[in-house]
Amino acid sequence: MEPPTRKFTAVADEYDDSSSEDSSSLELIEATGGLEDRIADFDEEETAAVVVDVSNQELPSSDQVEEQTIIHARAYQTEMFEESLKRNIIVAMDTGSGKTQVAVLRIQAELEKRSDKIIWFLAPTIPLCEQQFRVLKSQIRAIQIKMLSGSDGVDTWSDVRIWDDYLKNVRIVVSTHQVLLDAITHAFVPISRLSLIVFDEAHHCVGNHPGSKIMERYRMAKAYGMAYPAILGLTASPIMKSDPKGIDRLEQTLDAVCKSPNIHREELIAAVKRPSISSITLPPSEDDCVPTPAMLSLAKAFRSLNIYDDPYILYLQSEGTMKSLSKLQNALSKRDTYTTKQLQSLYRTSCALLKELGPWAADYYIYTSITRFFEADSEGPASWEAQSSMTSQEREYMAVALKKVNIQRPTPFEVTSTTGLSVKFIRLVQQLQSIPEGARCIVFVREVATVSVLGHMLSSTTSLQSRFRVGTVVGTSVYGKRKRELGDVNVARDGLDLEDFRSDKINLLLSTSVAEEGIDVPACNYVICFNAPDNVKSFIQRRGRARADNSKLILLLEESSDKIGMWMYFEQEMKKRYEDDMRVAQELAELENLGMDPAVEPLVIPSTGARLHFGQAKAHLQHFCSKTNRKQYIDSQPFYISRRVEPFPGDIPRFNATVYLPPSLPPPLRQVRGLQAWYSENNAFEDAAFQAFKAVYEAGLVNDHLMPLIDDILEGIETRSSIIEVDPTWTPWPDVARLWGRADDLIQREICLRDGSIIKAKFDATLPRLFPVIPPFDIYWDTQNTWKVEVSNESHSVTTSALKKDQSAALLDLAYSHRWPVENSAHVLHLQSDEDLTFRHHAGQRSVEGDTLDPNFLVRNRSGAPYVYIARLPSRPSLESTKKIERGLEDEPEDLPWLAVSTWQRRPRNLLCPLLGARPLEDGRYPRAIPLSQCTVDSIDRSKVDFGAIIPSILYMLGVYLIAEELRQSILAKARFSSLPLLVTAVSSRAAGLGTDYERLEFMGDSILKLAATLSVMIEHPNHPEGFLSACKDRIVSNSRLCRASVDQGLHRFILNERFRTKGWRPHYIKDLIAHEETPPPKKQISTKTLADVVESLIGAAFQEGGMSKALICMGIFLPEVKWYDLPRGHMLISNTKQIKPDLPPQYKVLEDLIGYEFRNKTLLLEAITHGSWNLYMSTESSMERLEFLGDAILDNVITTNLWNQKPVLKNHQMHLLRTATVNADLLGFLVMEWHIMQETTSISQDADHTTTVTQSPVFFWQFMRKGSAQLSAAQRAAEERHAAHRDTVLDAITRGKAYPWALLAHIAIPKFFSDMFEALLGAIWVDSGSLEACTAVVERVGITPYLRRILADDVAILHPKNTLGILAGSTPVRYETEWHGTEHACSVFVDDKFVVRVTGGVSREEVITKAADEACRVLGARDDDMMDEIMTG
Repeated sequence: MEPPTRKFTAVADEYDDSSSEDSSSLELIEATGGLEDRIADFDEEETAAVVVDVSNQELPSSDQVEEQTIIHARAYQTEMFEESLKRNIIVAMDTGSGKTQVAVLRIQAELEKRSDKIIWFLAPTIPLCEQQFRVLKSQIRAIQIKMLSGSDGVDTWSDVRIWDDYLKNVRIVVSTHQVLLDAITHAFVPISRLSLIVFDEAHHCVGNHPGSKIMERYRMAKAYGMAYPAILGLTASPIMKSDPKGIDRLEQTLDAVCKSPNIHREELIAAVKRPSISSITLPPSEDDCVPTPAMLSLAKAFRSLNIYDDPYILYLQSEGTMKSLSKLQNALSKRDTYTTKQLQSLYRTSCALLKELGPWAADYYIYTSITRFFEADSEGPASWEAQSSMTSQEREYMAVALKKVNIQRPTPFEVTSTTGLSVKFIRLVQQLQSIPEGARCIVFVREVATVSVLGHMLSSTTSLQSRFRVGTVVGTSVYGKRKRELGDVNVARDGLDLEDFRSDKINLLLSTSVAEEGIDVPACNYVICFNAPDNVKSFIQRRGRARADNSKLILLLEESSDKIGMWMYFEQEMKKRYEDDMRVAQELAELENLGMDPAVEPLVIPSTGARLHFGQAKAHLQHFCSKTNRKQYIDSQPFYISRRVEPFPGDIPRFNATVYLPPSLPPPLRQVRGLQAWYSENNAFEDAAFQAFKAVYEAGLVNDHLMPLIDDILEGIETRSSIIEVDPTWTPWPDVARLWGRADDLIQREICLRDGSIIKAKFDATLPRLFPVIPPFDIYWDTQNTWKVEVSNESHSVTTSALKKDQSAALLDLAYSHRWPVENSAHVLHLQSDEDLTFRHHAGQRSVEGDTLDPNFLVRNRSGAPYVYIARLPSRPSLESTKKIERGLEDEPEDLPWLAVSTWQRRPRNLLCPLLGARPLEDGRYPRAIPLSQCTVDSIDRSKVDFGAIIPSILYMLGVYLIAEELRQSILAKARFSSLPLLVTAVSSRAAGLGTDYERLEFMGDSILKLAATLSVMIEHPNHPEGFLSACKDRIVSNSRLCRASVDQGLHRFILNERFRTKGWRPHYIKDLIAHEETPPPKKQISTKTLADVVESLIGAAFQEGGMSKALICMGIFLPEVKWYDLPRGHMLISNTKQIKPDLPPQYKVLEDLIGYEFRNKTLLLEAITHGSWNLYMSTESSMERLEFLGDAILDNVITTNLWNQKPVLKNHQMHLLRTATVNADLLGFLVMEWHIMQETTSISQDADHTTTVTQSPVFFWQFMRKGSAQLSAAQRAAEERHAAHRDTVLDAITRGKAYPWALLAHIAIPKFFSDMFEALLGAIWVDSGSLEACTAVVERVGITPYLRRILADDVAILHPKNTLGILAGSTPVRYETEWHGTEHACSVFVDDKFVVRVTGGVSREEVITKAADEACRVLGARDDDMMDEIMTG
């Protein structure tokens, strides 16, 4: 025969976690790139396959959640796990106590070893294999797990190549014992290839069981010095039959020691709820029941058969061989043919039903069986050949016999009298009637047929119909697939009734022994044994199903039965062999009652006098641990494990204890051992707690008052009011005024006023001190004219004697003398030019008569107000041709000449700000008219008047730069800023109206400060858990602290937060400034947020000018108490604290391909994917919390830098919105759930060629999370279902939508630990590489920056619906009223107390508010203007 072929296809595998295909071996294909690449990876077939198979992966019911909580009763669980690491053990714990979780912990520990060997999990039945497969898949997501069963055709795999293909990269296999035995027997899977074998329901492994045969191969490997696996057994009952010595045989078979929690037995007992046991006494059964007429007819028909006509007999006769003749003789002598067996079985089963349930049941069974036989026969050969093992000849032969049976349709059960029912059935119904409504119940029955008929009878019992919904379970999932035989009346539902029982759709389940062990059945209130358990094992396991509060186990027993006492006796004998703690329980209790005061010196803190006594340690430690980590799914409470200290002969055992502290603490603090051995276990616990508390104090996590340090940190976060009163902004002019009389070396620069390319005027400006370079600035003269003021970059040093006459007063007089008197006095800014410009010699000095008027020379009226000449008019213009004639001129002669003029400057205003409003329309009329007789003309051109008008603006801008210069030379001297314009921007608020403000710099500075503070607290506090670090960072970067830093340093005196006002402005005469120097200016009020923002703005400015080193200097100026580190040194110090691991466990190697980054130190990658619930108590590894804390700052910085560098430049509010949209946990969680790598998956065909098919399946980043919480696993599964249901819609919004999917993301409600894992990864990459560029590449790879680019390119609306609604509502208040209705949230929206909309169906409060705001925006946008006005204005 030709060897099997390998066929490779490009078919995308499905996402169903429960299918064995999904856990197939994986071969790396490629890691996905950005978001666009990942979306392209999913075609329509794959997208449809995202939906999770809910039937196989349901969410836990309340009872299942309760069981998971029991699993996490971790003291006894950890005790068993630790024992399993030391040697082979059989964990003997009650049903529902968490044996499987012990196995999960042991498997996870085995996977962490640098080995590619296989872990094999064995279970006795297919349903139990399927259940444990789901458990392992849910808790160990990224590991490749397969389940093997006969349905895979494994019995035909006759080539090592097939097994190698199937097991390629597989780390865990789940199967029945026979599958592994066959693989080992045929040398397809050598025993040396296994690292661990887990035997679930280990008590089966006795005698000739396949598990025993596997262990024979194990012992051979061990004897010959070959590699052999570790063994872990799980059982609730270590013996099968009523023989306690069975424990010894089981231990010998599995080369293991049977162990039950000894030290923490009480905790185990508290976790496992034992039912009360009672019995219902039945009268002794009669062996000879009177058959019904139908039964007698069936027996008669059987006896009438001529066996020589049996098709099997005829076949043997026709063969004529020696072998067939031997079989013929045997069949004739025993009447042993297939058809005779079927008829005999039908009769025997009817007899059993007659005895168990009564005559009606026997007749119903016979009628149903024969009726179904003929119904199948009537459907044709194709139908019954598919359903039955009989040949067509055998069916014809049997049909002849069955047609002779006289059967009648039974009376409907609802009207059947009790005479047709057994006493046993009646007692069962009476018991069920007494059970309270809402209870969950299992009835165990011995025979499959009894289950079916009893189920029908109970479902039809009128008194039970309103109370119970009945379902049945009769065997494995194979039951429904096997060939049906005569008498099979059970309707195969493929486990659906069991699923319905788990989900509480069914509350009365009838079952054979299949539900006794292993199968995940919720805790029940009542377990009823319709038939007595066959042995002590069955008794214990049935009792374990009744583990709800106040549950009951009820047995229907005959009067003569003494089985309960016998079972209880054998159970006690069994437990004596593996529980030895109870023999000293009384002595320990007596010791506890003595109230001994151990002679242990208290912990005393001299500086405060705080004192901790021995007996107080547990309570103090409990309080400390409660403060370390409050994240969901992480248990932060300490737990204690005690160990017996071997006593001297005749002495009472002593105890030494170890306390385990939260995994968020550093490894040396996670487990602390007591110093002494104690007679009292409680004292041992106190000793461990006492030593642990001293350790956390010495580590600096408890203050000198013996209180958790977090309290100090949180108290250190300052509070602030929104507005405070501070000294006014510093003004440079008094200092300049004083210097004019002292300085001889002066600084001179040229100031030029330009109108486009035309120079309107220029003057030399002189100051007696440093004259800063001022960049050009605009003068907004009116809506039509914008000029520019330029100050020369070159300066000249001049002496006082070299100065020309000061022309400042003359210029101011030209521009402002008509408004207020101008003195010819020395001004702080000395202005001079080569032109003759004398004080009061030019304004209105010429008569209009006889002169040719020129618009470049201003015309003035009698009060000296300047106007711009337009035209000479021969007479007074009409009111229709002139817009305005000044008041009082109405009586002027009409026949004399007038002038048409326009206003030179309407009123003093801030010329540094653009005029708002439209340009005035020209309508052909003159703006204004004045009698020529009242007009004069300036003797100097208008440009000098214009220059005089802008002197206040020049002085203001010069003052701004002098303020910045003073700031540079005083507070910021250490930072050595070179760019004065940058400093001006950094201290200018938008309110200053300078055309530049600090907001963009503050945006950058906030991110830089956050990153630097994060590094600082991580380095300075290497022992602090993440919660402590966050509080430390918040204390540094809080607005309150930055506000105080601003005030402490006097920065508030340099903040520009008020507009320049020309109203009330007066010239800066030197004499006035000196005269008023001693008068203190009034204080001003300023926003505390502004004070904090300017500190961050200066940090941002320092970063822009000199990178992180200058930013750190600036931080040191304002926050001197913090020790700052630059990025290279910070990277070195943090990375040096990490233990170096050059290799990864095999299952994580593909993760680096997915990330696109290869770690130098693999420890960092493992830490980044390790959740705080992972079992780290005995490990030197750390969980992700500290790296996530760092990664949060890294991600913020990466996105901030990206936004800062966008072209065209983004405004501050745009950057804030974009950063919020791209780094929020909802979007990041969604992208993390999308992030995957496509890998090859192998499967083996079931045809004769056993072809290997290779398909591609995605493996997701989040599935690599190492976690130890069943609740977290359930949360992952729930998020996976929501993600699958809404994935297409969200992806469409991300790739093509016009608006950001706020409501959709809120509806999916992806838990934060998804985004935390990614942030931890960024932190790990930076610690490993020291490169922000490497982190930026990963941010690109996960899809954040690609989506950011699309938002910018397509102008996606990113404003949150709540913000949009706020804008629509304007100044009117918006109110959200939320309600919880048991299964969903609802929200009503009111605008100005008027109802707008109500939305329901929210999975969370946040989601329903978002949806309601979005809907309210649509409602308001759709209403007519009148309604809008009513809502908005009331």
